Amino acid sequence: MVKYLTFVLLLVTFFKAPAQSLRVGYYGETVTHYGLKVAREWSLRSFVKERNRARRQLLVAPALAVYRHPQNHVGLVFFPELTYRRTSRRGGIFEAGLAPAYFHYFLEGTTYSPDESGELQRVRLAGGNAFLPTVFVGVGKDLSVRRQVPLAWYTRLNVMQQRPYNTSALMRFSLEAGLILPLKKL
Repeated sequence: MVKYLTFVLLLVTFFKAPAQSLRVGYYGETVTHYGLKVAREWSLRSFVKERNRARRQLLVAPALAVYRHPQNHVGLVFFPELTYRRTSRRGGIFEAGLAPAYFHYFLEGTTYSPDESGELQRVRLAGGNAFLPTVFVGVGKDLSVRRQVPLAWYTRLNVMQQRPYNTSALMRFSLEAGLILPLKKL
């Protein structure tokens, strides 16, 4: 119980501090494993190249994703992301990064476990957790550069490795597509 309270306290701390932008979007391994991802982004470093007027940023973003694998489990993933983002003078976005993610899943359906006397007892919130190191690459468009619309869209491909998975590891892929909303002026 203490580890869950510590995890919740970390999430509240990260999501409460003022951030530069909010990222919200679809998150899923496939169309059938659908979910939602929310992140708050802080700029660690930002500069504009004079030669081509491209903005380069190093961002840190705690993110939380929830998805459903129907008739199997509901997954909860906490991503502490480190992202390099380049925005061209025309608003094109390229980004790449990594995240040492924490994955927890809750099994759907009723789960039972035998007690000391051999009787079956129901296990509430049955599931497990795993380490989920992730690398990602993404593209998008910042509409505020040319159209003065304070909004950007993005898509990402995530490559992850779930450790442990049974007795080994499992490679996983997920897609993201969503919006980046600025929270304050740079």
